[in-house]
Amino acid sequence: METSVPTSTHERVINPFTDWGFKHVFGREENKELLMGFLNQLLKPDVPIRDIQYLNTELTPDDPELRRCLFDVLCIDEEGDYYLVEMQKALDRHIKSRLVYYVCRLVDHMGKHNQEWHYNQIKRVYAICLMDFTYEQDPTLCQHISLRSKQTGAVFSEILNIITLQIPCIHAKTLTECTESYEMLLYLLQTISKNMKTKEELLAEIEATNLPDKELFRRVINTVTENLTAEQWVEYGRDLEKYTRTISEYRSAREAGWEQGREEGREEGREEGREESRRTIAKTMKDNQAAVDFISKCTGLSVSEIESL
Repeated sequence: METSVPTSTHERVINPFTDWGFKHVFGREENKELLMGFLNQLLKPDVPIRDIQYLNTELTPDDPELRRCLFDVLCIDEEGDYYLVEMQKALDRHIKSRLVYYVCRLVDHMGKHNQEWHYNQIKRVYAICLMDFTYEQDPTLCQHISLRSKQTGAVFSEILNIITLQIPCIHAKTLTECTESYEMLLYLLQTISKNMKTKEELLAEIEATNLPDKELFRRVINTVTENLTAEQWVEYGRDLEKYTRTISEYRSAREAGWEQGREEGREEGREEGREESRRTIAKTMKDNQAAVDFISKCTGLSVSEIESL
């Protein structure tokens, strides 16, 4: 199917939660200030990240038997720390295991096959996953997971870090209702991706604040509403179709699961009703001095079940 190029102003918004849109905003050299700004807002390092270098997003293992990793955005800062940033659209039941695998593979990737390499050369790894779904029973927007002592809670190592951002936990209606800078950035992306407010409305919200990150927020909004070439619109359109299909399939599967659960619940209820009926009949027969073996034959209950009535 041929993908059309949008022509109306309303359509000219890049959904930053698609693969193409996310990489367009955060995965390009010309936009690395946006990624650095987001990382500084989220991680609040003692020394702000001042430069990053984008890396190949495909991590191929030395052993061909091992699985390759394909990331959305991967970069390294001037200190040698790694940052893996993922955008996950639909629920992945194994997302926690997958993120652990990713950070371990990146640590393993640092090892060198020579005598000059030492373990003290291992740098910190951050796997940051933006999720357009929730994976916890009582979800929170941001979870920072690291290696800690189970007994004392003290940090064992700062090397492995997993940060999950559950975007549906953003309930702010305006920029000023957000409590953290990174939440403000995610609020802007979420709001414009769903066409809840226009570019002009969001820029007005930014201007009405006294935030130090105004320029970063402006650039993010301008990036998702900037003019693309015809070829870029086609690429984005194809990815948008894939994104829409993924979300549709996820919702259909979820609804099918709910229906199956309801049917199983109804069947379980019917079975519980039948069981209770058998017990009631057996109790009546027992009270009327019927033989236990005869009751068992009539109701299907075991002798021990009948004797316990």
